[in-house]
Amino acid sequence: MTFGKTRLISMTLTLVLLTFLTGCNLNYLSYCQHLKSPDGQYNYCLYFDGIGMGDPGFYVLKLKKNIDPEKLKIDWNFKTGTKSEDIDWINKHQILFNYDEAGLLTSNPKIELINERHIVFSRGGYYFGLYDLESQKDTFNIGSPWNEFREKSGYISEKYDKKKEEKAYGHWVKLNISDRIADYISTNK
Repeated sequence: MTFGKTRLISMTLTLVLLTFLTGCNLNYLSYCQHLKSPDGQYNYCLYFDGIGMGDPGFYVLKLKKNIDPEKLKIDWNFKTGTKSEDIDWINKHQILFNYDEAGLLTSNPKIELINERHIVFSRGGYYFGLYDLESQKDTFNIGSPWNEFREKSGYISEKYDKKKEEKAYGHWVKLNISDRIADYISTNK
């Protein structure tokens, strides 16, 4: 384990302990990026769920332009979690959701507007979700692709060789999600 990872783990554990002991609220969603809709009425916003410590989650929300996406605050704490009305609000505005139970392929998360029609979520160099603005539908949106990979491929987890697991998972994602999204975009311009 590298010094940077050790330090990050130590800082995270310290933060978790302090937050637990003091009952402080954390922001459930951490802002990553946003795009303006082609008609200028909405912002499509990417947020990272920093609470699911080992299982990174990503939300793409559709917000009216009068809501500042960088100042959105959804409280969470160890004692009460997140209020049900806040979860309902997130679900009402959510157009894509994606998390990775194995923590693989999570680098460089981003959203892109392609052909003024498709909001595409990508991470780790692969497309993971697509929202079609024309049909107002999440055309590709697998909440937990790693679980689907395990279920459909029959792959057994690699406890000792994460690089091998990530390679197999990346290959599966490319064929079953990323390439299918790219095909959809090219045939639905």
